[in-house]
This record gives sequence, C-alpha cells and structure tokens, in this order.
Amino acid sequence: MFARRNVAVGIAIVAVSLAGATLWLRWNNARHFTDIRALLSRFPVEDAIVLNIDFASVRGAGLLADPKASLEPEYQKFLDGTGFNYRRDLDSVTASFSKGGNFFIARGRFDWKMLRDYAAHQGGSCYEQLCRMAGSTPDRRISFLPLRDDTMALAVSTDDLAATRLTKAGDPLKAQLPTAPVWLLVPGSALHDAAAVPPGLRLMLSALTNADRLVVTMGPSGSGLAAKMEATCRSKDEARLLASQLRNVTTTLKESMQRDKQAQSDQFLQVLVGGTFDDNGARVTGTWPFSKALIDGLTSGI
Repeated sequence: MFARRNVAVGIAIVAVSLAGATLWLRWNNARHFTDIRALLSRFPVEDAIVLNIDFASVRGAGLLADPKASLEPEYQKFLDGTGFNYRRDLDSVTASFSKGGNFFIARGRFDWKMLRDYAAHQGGSCYEQLCRMAGSTPDRRISFLPLRDDTMALAVSTDDLAATRLTKAGDPLKAQLPTAPVWLLVPGSALHDAAAVPPGLRLMLSALTNADRLVVTMGPSGSGLAAKMEATCRSKDEARLLASQLRNVTTTLKESMQRDKQAQSDQFLQVLVGGTFDDNGARVTGTWPFSKALIDGLTSGI
C-alpha cells in the first residue's frame, strides 16, 4: 500500500509539474507578443522610427467608430477581398520604419485563407506560410505570414522575404518605453532625413534636427485628447533654442493659414498650430490638443 501510495503521489507530482510547465510555456509565448520590449527584439530597429498603437484601447475610447464618409476605393477593394477591417479586427500594431524597409507586427483577428487568396488575386504568391505580392512601386515588395493565428508579421521592402526577419526574437530591449496607447520614437539620425518623415511634419521637425531623440505620445488629456512630445537635447542651451524655434515655426504656420483659405481647412495643420512648448533642463516638451471630431475627420474614408 505504501509503495502504491508513493507511485500515486509521484504520478500526481509529475502531472502537476507538466501542467505547470505547459501553462508557463503558454504564458511565456503570449508574453513575447504582448510585451513591447520582447516584441521589438524581433525588429531591425537600428536608426528606425518606431510606432506602437494599442487599437483595443483606442477603440474602447470610442475613437474608431465606423466612418460616415465613403471609403477610399483602394481600401474598399482590400476590405472586399480580405474581409479585414482595422477598426473592428485590429488590436495592436508595432512597426519600424527605416531605409531598410517598413516592418509591422499586428495582433487581431485574421482570415488567413482570404488573405492568401487576396495575395494570389493581386498577382502574388504564397509558399507554405509566407505570402508575397507587389506593392505600389517596383521597389516595394509586400510580404506577410502568421506568427500565431492572431498575429501577423508584415514587411514592405525591396526584399520580398523581409517578413521572415520578424519570426525570430532576440533579447528584450532594456530602454524605457512610453505607456500611452499611441506612441512614436524618432532617433536623432532620422530627424536629419527629410524623406523619413511625412511632408506635413517636415517644417515642424526641421527645428528638431539637433535633438538626440524625439518621443511623441497620444492619449486622453483633461476632457479631450492630446499629442505630447518630448525631445532630448545635448544641453540646456540647445533645449532653450529648440523651444524657441518650435514656437517660431508654429507662428509661421498660423500666419500661413491666415493667408491661405485652403490651408484653413487642413485638419492636420489645425492640430499643429495649436501646439505649446516648454523647456526644462536638456528636455523640450510640446503639447497639441485635439478633439474626437478631428480624429474622425483625419481617419474618414479609411
């Protein structure tokens, strides 16, 4: 009886250990797709602009309601072909943008069969899990594959196998990252490259070329929303000069809008001219308030 009892206890211990190990492996695997530092270890982030959007939080705040305006034809075509709607199906996106290509890891709900069929209908091809197709120009090749059922790796690069670079994780990053639902990290090297930033931001960012790093976050602020910037400079004097330059750029934009009626209807410029700036030590901060109606207008048609 004693021997049989020991065997039973041993079996129970092994069973509990196996169950614990299975749960730990599942948790560890899930952590690699929810922990941003672990996720970014998959990216070629050297000298890259890094973007993270928590779509689940943004949607929960009521900022991704169905658009009232007609959808853009190309986006409507994509919806019809894949059944994927980012307003409904996307939970998060982490991305890096650099001269080597644009890389994305997206979590959400995907119909992989429809996505593979869509790639084939667009003249692309799929082999095993990897799909490849042409982008908008000959040097833009799109590749994507599932990392899990709910996670997609996607790349736009000259290399049509680029998405496979996201399949391997490295050591988690140790750098401090923002906690806002939407944030953008821009290294100082990218601020010197005018082609690396959207045209609408080039005038504003032209004042930031001496910053070592730029952090932009977006989230709730008081009764509305706000985009907030933090730029790190090499010295207090450079920070003071940068804050002054940003105020001057904002004044220039305001004066341009007053003279140009077409610019007055530009919703993005409306946000930029509302910016306020301050310097504290070697840091410069900026805030741009905006409304939910403005978000709806900027995302109308997509």
